[in-house]
Parts: sequence; C-alpha cells; structure tokens
Amino acid sequence: MKKMTRIDALTLAVKILNEIPVGSSDPNGVKEASDVLNGMIGQLRKEQGAPKKPTARQNENAVLQNDILIALSAGEHLSVSELISRVPSLNGLTTQRVSALMRLLKLDNKVDKEVVKGKTLFFLI
Repeated sequence: MKKMTRIDALTLAVKILNEIPVGSSDPNGVKEASDVLNGMIGQLRKEQGAPKKPTARQNENAVLQNDILIALSAGEHLSVSELISRVPSLNGLTTQRVSALMRLLKLDNKVDKEVVKGKTLFFLI
C-alpha cells in the first residue's frame, strides 16, 4: 500500500466534507473548511513544483566536476586514481567519491569511458 501524503489526506478530507449535506445557512462552516483545505492543497502543490536551492554538497560537486573537465581537456585518457593525483581539488577525496562524480559526468554526456586491460579510463566527448 502506498504511503498517504499530506495532499492525499487533505483531498480525502475535502471529499468527506463535500459529502455532508449543507443547508442554506451552513452553521458548521463546512463550505469554509472545504475552501481552506483546498487552499492548503494548492499551497502544497506550489511548494512541490518550486525549484530547490542546491545544497552545499551539490555546489561543491559542481566545482569538482568543472575541475575534472578542465583536467581532461588536454585530450588525455585518465583513470580515477590519476585524476585524484593530478587535480589539486580532488586530493584527499576517496576513489568512490570521484567515481561517483565521473558517473554523473558520463550521464550528462560530458565524458565517456573505456576499459583497457581492466583499467577504466575517462576522456572528454
């Protein structure tokens, strides 16, 4: 079963409120409550669609990826270990972290890789 979100819960509440028979005077404020809940649903949908500010880690990764692209711009085919040794901003990072950055660059079609004798080498496209 899918986990119920806040929008799902509010939509269900509005549906239940709309099933209550309302007279001309509406002493319980059912119509007003329904309008307020619909407004809350609209606000939640607006928040979901808003662009998110990048996190500090995402900003750092963008800088590191740019440094990697600069290092690869010489036309060489480099492994992750070679990148770590040649790019000063990558010093101290693990090979797993740099490999993850390379995977993201590959998904963005900025770099490609080839395997030569069991060693993965990256190069600019």
